[in-house]
Amino acid sequence: MLDTLKSHAKAHKTFIAAVMISLLLHATFLSELSFTLPDMGDDHQPLNVQLVQAPSPAVVSKTVKETAPKPKLANTETTSTESAKPVDSIDTSREDEIDFPSTDDSDTPMPQVEPEPVKQYDVPASTEPSISEQASVVTTPQYIETEFDLFQGESKSIVGNARITFNIDKSGSYLIKSTIEAQGITALFFQNLVQESQGVVTENGLKPSYYSYRYGNKKSQTANFHWDDDTLAMRTEKGEKTEKLEIGTQDLLSFMYQFMFTSPLESNAINITNGKTLRNYNYRFVGEGIIYSKLGALNAIHLIKTSANNEEKTELWLATDYKNLPIKIRKTEKNGSVIEQVATKVKTDKSH
Repeated sequence: MLDTLKSHAKAHKTFIAAVMISLLLHATFLSELSFTLPDMGDDHQPLNVQLVQAPSPAVVSKTVKETAPKPKLANTETTSTESAKPVDSIDTSREDEIDFPSTDDSDTPMPQVEPEPVKQYDVPASTEPSISEQASVVTTPQYIETEFDLFQGESKSIVGNARITFNIDKSGSYLIKSTIEAQGITALFFQNLVQESQGVVTENGLKPSYYSYRYGNKKSQTANFHWDDDTLAMRTEKGEKTEKLEIGTQDLLSFMYQFMFTSPLESNAINITNGKTLRNYNYRFVGEGIIYSKLGALNAIHLIKTSANNEEKTELWLATDYKNLPIKIRKTEKNGSVIEQVATKVKTDKSH
């Protein structure tokens, strides 16, 4: 160990001697060297720099609408030899002042903007009827099909069915067809009854031109209305006869549907033909009531038509909610037998 230390000491003696010699040479060189600043001369002026307190920022009052514009920036190309000029104040007396909007609506109210007047245009009066006018004008359907249950006497059992169709074509001509069919035991004693009425629809209602009445193969009756010479030609198995045709004359079918066009209270006497005879019938208004049927509860006007000798009687119940459509028909024959029809179904579409 001791030998190792001695060997390290001998190796560092040379390094230590070199460091000492370097320090002596630097001390000698620095002691002889001197430094001097160059003379600037008298013709050069010193650069005076003066620090000036910057002006306080301008406070914009809420009630002042105009302030001075921002000052223009100084020319950035000036040399470093130019003295900086102090800024004393900002000139606020310029004419091209700028408006700043107020941020407080309570202090500076917004200007009132006058609304533009609404232009008035000439609007043509509506040609469509009002709601009240529409309610008062009820259009008669062009097609009505009514189905009935058939009863005899006081019995509540159905003995047959009936169907009446009412149709108006584009030319204004009408066609009414009624078919009554017996069913069950009743069919053994009663044959089918088919009636048909043809004519035109006028401002006064139905104006028949032809009527037919066929009861099975036993009875056939027809009537032709010749309005041009005011004659009515009736034909049966026994022959033909004519009668004077009075204005307003109806047949058995057109009479029942006439009240869809004229009020049943306007007259109390009417001429009606069944194809065999022409008679003057009186009808009277009995009252209003409610008819209960498969259609529900219907408001109806009750009329009674009787002959001069009261041998025959026909009663009609006209539904006021269905343009006075017959919904119940009761026929009393000379022998006292009663046949009654009560509506069960009404439709106004041929396709169904």
